[in-house]
Amino acid sequence: MTNWTTIAVTAQAMTAASPSLVLAQGEGDTLSIAPGVDPGIAVALRGAGWAAKPGRWFDWIGAGGARALVLGHDTAPQMLDWLSLGGHLVAAMRASRIADLRLPAASAFGPKDGAHGLEMLLTGALLHGFSLDHGRRDPSPDAMPLRLVIDAADQPAADRAIRTASPVNRARAWVEQPANLLTPMVFAQEAAAALTACGAETRILDRAELERRGFGGVLAVGQASRNAPCVLIAEWRGAPARAGWDAVMVGKGVTFDSGGLNLKTRPIIEKMKFDMGGAAAVLGAFEAAVTRAAAANVAVVVPMAENAIGSNGYRPGDVIRMLSGQTVEVLNTDAEGRLILADGVTHAIADYDPRHIVDVATLTGMITGVLHEEYGGIYASDDGLADALLAAGVETGELLWRLPLTSRQDYLVDSQVADVANLGAPGLMGLGVGSPAAGAKFVERFARGRSWAHIDIAGTVWATRRTERSGVGATGFGVALLDRWIAAVEGSAG
Repeated sequence: MTNWTTIAVTAQAMTAASPSLVLAQGEGDTLSIAPGVDPGIAVALRGAGWAAKPGRWFDWIGAGGARALVLGHDTAPQMLDWLSLGGHLVAAMRASRIADLRLPAASAFGPKDGAHGLEMLLTGALLHGFSLDHGRRDPSPDAMPLRLVIDAADQPAADRAIRTASPVNRARAWVEQPANLLTPMVFAQEAAAALTACGAETRILDRAELERRGFGGVLAVGQASRNAPCVLIAEWRGAPARAGWDAVMVGKGVTFDSGGLNLKTRPIIEKMKFDMGGAAAVLGAFEAAVTRAAAANVAVVVPMAENAIGSNGYRPGDVIRMLSGQTVEVLNTDAEGRLILADGVTHAIADYDPRHIVDVATLTGMITGVLHEEYGGIYASDDGLADALLAAGVETGELLWRLPLTSRQDYLVDSQVADVANLGAPGLMGLGVGSPAAGAKFVERFARGRSWAHIDIAGTVWATRRTERSGVGATGFGVALLDRWIAAVEGSAG
């Protein structure tokens, strides 16, 4: 079982001697702290020449042992500012060895919408407090359970923060979980249990069912591994009066990608447990939508496989028949993600005929050379769908950048022996084989002209530095973005 911990939030009463959080802004004569706070705090801050800049903190201990953690912030913090501040709060508590901290009432977080500010601060603390439970025999010396104590009247804000952060943290835990512990079937069973508990309908197609139905791409990718491939399907009918389906999300669930016979090398191969980040993103977004009872009919199709090496593995030069009936020339066994996505998209169209299809994948390493860790790449057949996803990215801070997808690029995945090739045309310098555009063009062949978008999150699935939403490690990128997009779909559904 994949487990994780984060900071606790409770309305339990604390003693007057408990450390408390004090928000501050400005410096010197302009230094401002909340009214009603011990005046000795302001005296100490000014005496130390401390400036209340965002993320800076001051551990104040007064007469009689009274203690406060002073945290600087902007004069008009926005959503991402509050999330980041929640992370700084967690870092300050750890550095100061403060296990329990009393938070002020929501009114201290803003005169007009203090409850929202408190909610975002708590969300940031829950995201930054995340830690995967590695099952160590000896606990990490840095491990320290933390707790934030709030006013009982602010419990609704805390509940909303927990509902927002939990699906993101679950997705992050799956991405960070070692591949020997998160095999395709284990991943499917854990996801099914989490989604069923929220009220969704789920089912798992095992290897025998995939063979019966003809999921040729999924079977080819997973056939060398002793951990059999499978497909997880989950459904939520939040608008039962409508017969159709508003959206289907398809996520790449390669629990480990060795590259197959086209073997990956260091320092990349040991990181390939994260190659199911697209699956984690759509599952987290789906959980978030179901938890808030989204008024939309939404499904997820998540093909899961382990791309291993073995005598039973598929080979470069093979031609495989996909679920759609199309044939694929395998030019590289390390271009496996598009094979399982194609079967997932085919199933989504055949079984749901949705208004929109969005697939999400850690598809190409080359996307990181273009967009790095700040943007996910989006390709789309539908301008309206692309615009809606881009807008959701701006609203949540999970940014996307649209890249071109036109008929002039069709040649990229042409094949002389099959309907389509799984690798891009090399071009003059030989660099086109792994292009993000070729990956999108491949999946487009199976989208059959539908309203479809492909999001490549290979660069954003993992952070190598602190961000507003996470520390170093899995980010959960896509969960908030896709949930916000689903909310927009609710509003546009007829």
